[in-house]
Amino acid sequence: MWGEGTLMAMTEVRKKRIIHIPVAARVARKPPKVWGPGWGPDGPTPEQADTEQLWIDLRLRGRRAEIVDGRIIVSPWAKRRHSRIVDRLYLQLHDVRVANGWECHQNWAVHIPPLRGDKRIPDLLVTTATCPEFDENQGYGYGALLAVEVTSEGSRHEDLSIKPKEYARAGVPLLLVLDDLAAPRTAVLFQDPGEHGYQKRISPLPGEALLLPDPFGVKIDLDAIFS
Repeated sequence: MWGEGTLMAMTEVRKKRIIHIPVAARVARKPPKVWGPGWGPDGPTPEQADTEQLWIDLRLRGRRAEIVDGRIIVSPWAKRRHSRIVDRLYLQLHDVRVANGWECHQNWAVHIPPLRGDKRIPDLLVTTATCPEFDENQGYGYGALLAVEVTSEGSRHEDLSIKPKEYARAGVPLLLVLDDLAAPRTAVLFQDPGEHGYQKRISPLPGEALLLPDPFGVKIDLDAIFS
């Protein structure tokens, strides 16, 4: 486990913390006997293993952590309204999810290429039951059906501009950003992922429902979600 000295090496950035791992703070540890297939036959490098272990330790402490460009980013826990928006969307997806045997995750990561250890945790991730795993903590984006992010103070630019590029690189077919900070509140649906981002972006007019395309084929009542 990492001591408190390591956790002191955090820099506050837009209400998030980027954790830099001091070389002197790295400790020798025996790697897991089996790494997921995404790590390749030789497993991670020592530096990647250190970062991955710190990420695991933070999650065991109840922190919400992601790895971006090889750095650990710790985000504050969501407020009640944020969680309520996710829950209301989940209720509207419930029937199609049950009918198809899909899974909904709020604590499973999406592997973000090209770095082997990079991962994002969407506010909601819908996958098939057979979504391929990078390892037990994260899946491949091309095996997902939908990733959902809800904007919050300090993350809106990231949710609308940075994460779409990352999820597109990962191959996530649909990204839904529920923008609770817009006036009026709205949603943005990103489709057709490519190397440089999504090729299609849809925002419904105020009062309109948002149609999630196949394989969902359901209309999302945004007024009910944001009310």
